[in-house]
Amino acid sequence: MKYTTIITLIFSLFICFQTYATEQTPDRLIIKGDTMDLHALPLYDLKDHNIWEKPMFPDSLSSTSTGCWRGYIAFWELINDKLYLTDIYNEALTAKADLNTLFEGKITNGKVHAYWFSDTVTAYKGKLLYYRHMGFSSIFEHEFEYVFERGLLKNSLYFDNTKSKNTPFFMDLSPLRTTIDSLIDWKLLPTIEEPERVYLLVSSNELGQVDSVIEINGKSDIYKQEALRVARSITQLPVIYKRGKHLKEQMSLQFVFTREKQKKYQ
Repeated sequence: MKYTTIITLIFSLFICFQTYATEQTPDRLIIKGDTMDLHALPLYDLKDHNIWEKPMFPDSLSSTSTGCWRGYIAFWELINDKLYLTDIYNEALTAKADLNTLFEGKITNGKVHAYWFSDTVTAYKGKLLYYRHMGFSSIFEHEFEYVFERGLLKNSLYFDNTKSKNTPFFMDLSPLRTTIDSLIDWKLLPTIEEPERVYLLVSSNELGQVDSVIEINGKSDIYKQEALRVARSITQLPVIYKRGKHLKEQMSLQFVFTREKQKKYQ
């Protein structure tokens, strides 16, 4: 029985980790009619109310997924520097919770003041710049920081991330692979009989150029040297800004040397 309990706990922790590692559908924050993605969950800080004991949605409309493990999407609005909960929807946005049932006696003009919430949160709007498959980690063009104390706005900051460039490579690496193949000096390499692979872990500067090689893996020195030369000549590496500052991200570059490519580019 003891070992069964331990195994069950380990399995539960594994599932929990896997779930949290998936990019989550965010709550929404509305300010002066502008809707932003809120990378925070104010409802989770509500400890002194029994809303978690009541079903938010009918069973047929209630669901969870790895992309929304909490099973709801809450809408918040900032009015006169006060944070209000305005709606709670299921993940598919096909059902809306009854706030009057969940927050009996705490409704004002159809809204609930988030009196319980004290935290510093981040909200985003604009184009997706950098996708991370984990929690609330993706970065967008416009980044806002809001400091709340018991549901009251105490401070706010804005960060411009629009200096980011070449960011589609994080979502689709095929253009970068084509660039890499075109920069390789295939004529200087020996006749390739079997495919050779070289992997580089690099970081880039604000110009989209390699400024540091953290790690290199490959069998043959001649291919590793060519991979290093090509990597240092690339000017299209992603440049990511977060909180208005350049984010030093590591990126893996793969070089595949094949006879077919050698014939194509010679």
